[in-house]
Amino acid sequence: MTLADLIKQPISYETAKNLALVFSSELAAKFSAIQDEHGSRFVAIPVDLTDGRKMLSADLLTEVGPGGLYAQGFAHLPAELFPAVEVLPMSQVIPLLPQPEEEI
Repeated sequence: MTLADLIKQPISYETAKNLALVFSSELAAKFSAIQDEHGSRFVAIPVDLTDGRKMLSADLLTEVGPGGLYAQGFAHLPAELFPAVEVLPMSQVIPLLPQPEEEI
């Protein structure tokens, strides 16, 4: 599933918190530039994954509608980029999060 598929229907926080939005570093740079250009108080900052991709928790999608924390920034994102954003179960993404190095 992609972000383009997911946003066609309302999503509850309970569902969204168990999903991750995963995308390339290049796409992250485009999203960041759009956020910067339109200056929102609330900015989504993706997390690096060990495979070079980036991720955001899908629970932020519950705040992209009218009056939501991310509504202003999300409204300016080009929908044609949404098919390039994978929606994966958080359980598949957690193993890709960088782990802190052990102290000796």
